[in-house]
Amino acid sequence: MSAASFLQGTPSVSIPPARPTSFVRLSSYENREAKNSTDIPLLPNRFYDPPSPQPSQNSSPRILHKHRPSHLSLSSNEAATREYYGPDDQFDPNALYQPLRYHPGGQFINTPQTDDGFINTPSPSLFLMVYPSLLPHPQWKRIALHVFLVGLAYPILLVFVIIARDKSLFWSRFVVSIGCGVIGFVLGLSLLNLGRPFLEAATWATVIHQSRMDEASGVRLRDLAATSQDPTSVYSALRLLWTRWMYPGTTRRNRKRYDSRPWSLAIAFFLLLVITAAALPFILGRIVNIYTNVSHQRVDYYEIPVKGDLSESDIASGSTLTEIFENQWAITWTLAPFSTHGSLPPAISYPWEGDMVYFSEAISSQFREGGSGFGTFKEETTTPSLDAQDTKEVSATVTVNPGSLLRYPRWGIRTHCEKLPDPAVNILPKANGTGWTYMFTPRSTLQSLFSSFNMDLPTIWESPLNASEVMSGKDTLPSDINFDDISLGGQEGFGWISVESVMVRLNTTYAPNGTFGTYSDEIIPDVNGQDTRIGYDAAVCLELFEAYIVETYNSTVGLPSTVGIIGRNATVMNAPTEDGALEKKKGSSLPADVKTKLNSTALAGVYTVLHGNSVNQLIKDNGRDAFYVPSPTLVSFTGSSGPYGYTELNAEYFAQARTLADASNLLPYLAGSADTVARMYPDRVLASTSIHNVYMVALLISVLALGIIAGLFVPKLPYGLPHRGFEVYSWLAAFHGDELVGTYAATVGMPRNMPLKEIEEKMGDMKFRYGF
Repeated sequence: MSAASFLQGTPSVSIPPARPTSFVRLSSYENREAKNSTDIPLLPNRFYDPPSPQPSQNSSPRILHKHRPSHLSLSSNEAATREYYGPDDQFDPNALYQPLRYHPGGQFINTPQTDDGFINTPSPSLFLMVYPSLLPHPQWKRIALHVFLVGLAYPILLVFVIIARDKSLFWSRFVVSIGCGVIGFVLGLSLLNLGRPFLEAATWATVIHQSRMDEASGVRLRDLAATSQDPTSVYSALRLLWTRWMYPGTTRRNRKRYDSRPWSLAIAFFLLLVITAAALPFILGRIVNIYTNVSHQRVDYYEIPVKGDLSESDIASGSTLTEIFENQWAITWTLAPFSTHGSLPPAISYPWEGDMVYFSEAISSQFREGGSGFGTFKEETTTPSLDAQDTKEVSATVTVNPGSLLRYPRWGIRTHCEKLPDPAVNILPKANGTGWTYMFTPRSTLQSLFSSFNMDLPTIWESPLNASEVMSGKDTLPSDINFDDISLGGQEGFGWISVESVMVRLNTTYAPNGTFGTYSDEIIPDVNGQDTRIGYDAAVCLELFEAYIVETYNSTVGLPSTVGIIGRNATVMNAPTEDGALEKKKGSSLPADVKTKLNSTALAGVYTVLHGNSVNQLIKDNGRDAFYVPSPTLVSFTGSSGPYGYTELNAEYFAQARTLADASNLLPYLAGSADTVARMYPDRVLASTSIHNVYMVALLISVLALGIIAGLFVPKLPYGLPHRGFEVYSWLAAFHGDELVGTYAATVGMPRNMPLKEIEEKMGDMKFRYGF
C-alpha cells in the first residue's frame, strides 16, 4: 500500500463500557481493492446530553462528532513498519497517534483528557464583557501606541495648518487635506487595530455557537472566509451579523445555557470604530477653518480698455450746447434736472502734495464692454438714466475681471481761495448806468494764488484791464480802481486753469450776526420800518483741472471705489512698489486706436458747457435776488447753518464747496464713450487657516476614549477558550491543532496548484465546526 492515504466512508464507532473508543478505517489511495486494513483507535468521543453529561447504561448516547481527521496519513506496509520499529517490535497505533495538549504552565503533555471537566466548566456570562480583570489580557502596547498617536495629532496638524497659511486657496486646501488625511488615516488605523479583536472574537464565537447544535452543526467555509478576508471593513461586520442571524446556533435561546452575552453589541462596537476611523479625515477637514483674504498686488498687470475719455462724437454733442451756456445765461440751464442730481456719482478727495484733490467716482458702466460714462451728452445718459448706483452682475463678456486694481488717468481738481482785498474799492455795489454790481480782482491776489501752487502768473493775466470789454452800456469804473492791476482769466492745454469768484449780496435783516466787506449806499426799510442795507463780500479762487493717475478697485460685488492717487500724469506709467519689485506686463497690447493719455486741447467748448452746468446748479439754490435773501448754499460758505446763520464769508469753506460742486457736476461728464488704456492688477486670493480648538479637543478625547475601551474590553470566547484571530498563527492553531474540524463525510481531494476560484467553488459549501 502507498504511503499516501485518506479518509474514506463513514467511520465505525464502538463504545466499550470502560473506555469508549472510535475507529476510522484507512485504506490505500492507489489500491482501493486491497483487502488488508487496520482499525486505528482515535481519541474518545465527546458527548453532549444536557443536563446530564454522563451517558446512561440503558440508552444509547448521542454522538456529537462523527469522526476526526487524522494528523498523519498511515500505511500498512509491513516492511516499512519493521524498518521503523524493529523486527521484534509490535506496531501500536495509540502510541503513534497521541495528540498534544497545552498546559497553562507552557509545556506540551501527551496525557489524554476526558470531556467531563470541559463540559461542566461554567461559561462566562455578560459581566465578562464589562470587567477587564475577567477579560483577556489588555492590548497594552496598542493602547500605548494609540495614546501616543492621539497626543501627536494636534501638533502635527498645527504644522500643516501653519504651512497652509498665506497661500492660494487651492494649495491651502491641498496642504490641509494632506495633513487631515495623514492624521485621520493613522488614528483610524490605530482604531481598526484595536477594534479588530472584536470582530475576530465574534466570528469565532459564531463558529463555537453553531458547533454546539446537534443537527447541521458547523459554519460554511465561504461564510467564514467572507469575514476573515477583510477584517477591517463595514461589509465584513454586516456580513457577520447576517451570518449570525442565519445560523440557529447563535440565537440566545439555543446558547443561553453556556453563553448568553450579546455578541451583536461587540459587532456594533466594531462598526462604530470602523465608521469613526473612516470619518476622521473628513471631520478633521471640517475642524480646520480656511478663510480667504483678498490681497492686492501691484506687480503683474494686464492692459485693458476702460471708458475714461470723450470720443469725437461726444465732443461734437457737447459743443452744440455752448451757445446756451455761454450767451443765454439768463435761463440758467443744466444738463440734468435737479431731481435726478442724486444719481450722479459722488465726489471724492485724496491728499496730494499738501492739497486735497477732488475726483468724480467711477461707475460700473465704464468697465463694461459697450458701456460709457456720463459724457456722451445723450438724453439717456445726461438725464441721467445711467445710474451710478448700478450693481448689476458683471456678464461673462466683461473685459475687466472683477476683483482687481485699475490704474488709468482721470481729471482732478485742486482749488485755493482768498478773500477779495479792500472790498470797498474792488466792489462796485451799483453802477450808475445799468445798476449792475461789479467786482474787480487785483493782479496781486492772482499772483498770491498762483504762488500757493508754486506756479508763476501766466502771461495772459499780465495784460491790463480794458474797461470797454467788461463794462456794460454807460457803466463806469470807480475812480479808485487801478486799471493796470486788474486781470482777465484764460486757459491752457494740459488741463484748465480757472479763476472763480463769488460775490455775496445779502440784506442785513437776514444776517443779524453777519459781517460784510462793504455795504450799499441806499437804506431800505424792512416790513417793520427798520433801516436795512445790502451787505457785500467776495472771494477769489484759483481752480486747477489736472490729469492724475488714479487707482480704482473694481470688486466682484458692489460699486467701484477709488483707492488713491498714484501720480500726476496724463499717461499711466510704472510706479514704484512697496518691496521694490518691477512691474511685469502680461498678455497682449491694445490696438493703436485706444487712447493712452488725457488731453484738453479739443475740449474748450465742452469745458464751457460743463462749467456753466456746475455754476447753474449752485445758482438754482440761490434765493430771490430782488429781496437779497439767504440760501443754504450761501450760509454754508460761512461754516454755519440755519436761515439766519450767516456770519462771514470764509475762503476755505467756499473753496471746498466750489470744488465739490465741480467734482459732482463737471467731472462726471469728462468720461464718455472713448476707450483709454488702463492697467489691471488682479487680486491675489490668499488663504488663512486655523484650528477650531474646542472641536479638535473634543474629537481627540472621543478617539482616545474609543481606543482605550477597544483595547481593554475585548470579549472572551465561550468556555474560556483562548482568543483566536485571522492571522497565520490562528489558522495554524485552527487546522494543525484540530480546532477547526470539517463535518463532511469524505475528504474532498484538492490537487496542488488549483486556482483559488476553483477552490472557492469546490470547497465553499464545506462546513467546519470547533473541535471540542
